[in-house]
Amino acid sequence: MNRDDSIQIEVVRVFCILTMMWVHVSPGLSIPSIVNGGSFDWLGRVLGHSLGRVSVTTLSFISGYLLWQSRRSRSPLAIVGRRALCVMLPMLVWSAIFMLLAVGKEQIIGHRSSALEGVTTGWVSLVNAWTGLAGPTANESLFFLRDLFVATVLLVLAAPLLDRWPPLVAAMALAIALGHWAEPLIFRPSILFFMALGAWAERGGQSFERLSRPLWALGAGVVLLLSAVLLMHLSLEPGSPILSAIDLLRRASIGAFVLVMTRTGMRLIDLRPVARWGRHSFLAYLSHASLIGILWIGWTVWIGTERDQSYLVFYLGVPALCFAAAISIGRLLDDGPAVVQLLLRGRVHGAGDDRAA
Repeated sequence: MNRDDSIQIEVVRVFCILTMMWVHVSPGLSIPSIVNGGSFDWLGRVLGHSLGRVSVTTLSFISGYLLWQSRRSRSPLAIVGRRALCVMLPMLVWSAIFMLLAVGKEQIIGHRSSALEGVTTGWVSLVNAWTGLAGPTANESLFFLRDLFVATVLLVLAAPLLDRWPPLVAAMALAIALGHWAEPLIFRPSILFFMALGAWAERGGQSFERLSRPLWALGAGVVLLLSAVLLMHLSLEPGSPILSAIDLLRRASIGAFVLVMTRTGMRLIDLRPVARWGRHSFLAYLSHASLIGILWIGWTVWIGTERDQSYLVFYLGVPALCFAAAISIGRLLDDGPAVVQLLLRGRVHGAGDDRAA
């Protein structure tokens, strides 16, 4: 992979993690607020429901691309082991931290935390809320990582088939995504589908420069327009394969826009400083729900609620604040023991690594 592609991947990571946070800003996009049904509903739709939710698509594509690239230097067992160490281990640590904070919140506010409403005192329920083994984790933002790991294992198992007939593997992943019949093995099958597409792209020798050509954005715009027209004229039941197909097209289209936008930005300005933040993006993702929860308690006590106009400041500013905190904490971790770094961010870096990009 050339240097420009590496820089673009890091820039995309920063962008996607920031936008994903807009889905999780307390009290969440499922709760009525000024950005969900209120005077700034359009902002919630753009930042949260569109850019935020489809960022999973773009990150899944990149993950599949890098997964297939790693096959040249690592065995299948080493790939799965590395993903377990670098993704699942810190996910479990931060899931535990989140649950402990939620219990502490209950003691402070005197009533049940919404994040723990579905958790019973049984060990099976607790383990599931912690790991996401058979359903959503208590910290639902981390549930993406559970499915990402499962998708990695499935693609590694399907590697010989993907080597010979990549369209067949993509078709199988598409069938799973449209049918939603793979639970509880994988709960977000679109992750598997876009990882398979990323692996196929890398196997076919596609560079990110080629994938980021403006022609892709033009085609994506047409697909988005057609999808919107279909959604307006079709009356479909939730879970319909047609509805799922339209959603996949929408996600792919916005993902294409993200690639074109970041590559164009690289041509216009020097984005290397932004790329250097990329190594902190995973820590930002792991920690943001816990940090947002703490900040939200303070905000509701001293400033206001999600229905106040002041909430707009909280909604727009908290993702940037969380990312800045992750950068600061990440730099402190650079001087810490390797085991602590692995537990909290799944990677070991040294002081000065911010200058490496």
